Order: sequence, then C-alpha cells, then structure tokens
Amino acid sequence: MLIQHRWINWLSLGLLCLIIFAISADNMTVWDYNRELIIGGEYWRIISGNFNHTNIYHLSLNLSALTVMAGLHYRYYSSIAYTSMILCLSAGVGIGILWLSPSTHLYVGLSGVLHGIIIIGAIIDVSKKYYSGYVLIIGTAAKVIHEQLFDSSAEMSQLIAAKVLTEAHLYGLVTGFIISPLFVYLNKKKSA
Repeated sequence: MLIQHRWINWLSLGLLCLIIFAISADNMTVWDYNRELIIGGEYWRIISGNFNHTNIYHLSLNLSALTVMAGLHYRYYSSIAYTSMILCLSAGVGIGILWLSPSTHLYVGLSGVLHGIIIIGAIIDVSKKYYSGYVLIIGTAAKVIHEQLFDSSAEMSQLIAAKVLTEAHLYGLVTGFIISPLFVYLNKKKSA
C-alpha cells in the first residue's frame, strides 16, 4: 500500500502538467512565466510556468524524465514532503529567472524542477550509502556546466518550439543543493 501511495505523488505532478497543457493549448499565456505580468503582481506565475509546456514533445520529454526520477526515488518522500519539494524547486527556478535572467520574458517547462529533483534524490541516495547517487550528482552537474558553456542543441529547440532555457536547469540544480539537507533530514526521520 505504501508503494502505491508514493507513486500517487509523482503521478499527480504529471497529471497537473497534462491538465495545464490541455487547458492552455489555445492560450498558453494563462499559466506561463511572464516577467511583465509577474512584476505587475501575478506572482503565481513564478511557480505555474514550471508546469506548462510549449508543445506535446516538450511535455513528453519532461514527463519521461519525471517517470525515470519516480522510478529511482519515489520511496523517499511523503506526500507533504514531495509537494513541498516541488513548490520549493518551482519557486527557486522562477525566482532565479526573475532575479538572475532579466532578459528572459517568457518561460514554461518542468526541466529546471527536474534537475532539482535529480539532485535531491541523489543526495538522499548518498546519505543512504547508495554510491550511484554520486554518479547522478556528477553527471547532472557536468550536464548543467556543459549547457552553461555551450548552450543547448538547436535540434532540441526545434523539437520543443522554443529556446531551451539552460539557466532554468542551473537554478533548479542550485535550489536542489540548497534545500537537499532538509529532505535528507526528513527522509532519515521517516525511516527511523
């Protein structure tokens, strides 16, 4: 029963992205990160932009990555911890874009949050002496560093019909590192 319950957290996030995508198909600007509207007081967009996507390919890529992360780390989070983690990562990515990427006016996608999920799960892996966590940390950090130095591929931008905002990956990764001690603690407390 516990295993099934933990999967619901991950399924709910995927369903939220699907619903927002379906609702926004004709009017993507309802949920997207929009700098001018955020500055004008629509602060929810800092978080909601993470759950919308440009097209079905963008959505499919992010939901596939979410599924892989769920398979690796679903057992680590209670519903409250999982929801808190997603909200913290979403806020970290959105605020990072707002403060540190002033030339970014529009953003949608879960990839920044996914980079944070990978890091938090990998750090919990390491705390449990699963050394594969080091591989995830090093691989994700190397990918993000590479993206910051060389940007993303033109093919990926064409596929998702938007420029890949690699800074969002960086902000998700950094936010993941910052908040991971809390989730390591919660996981140890849950296991005790």
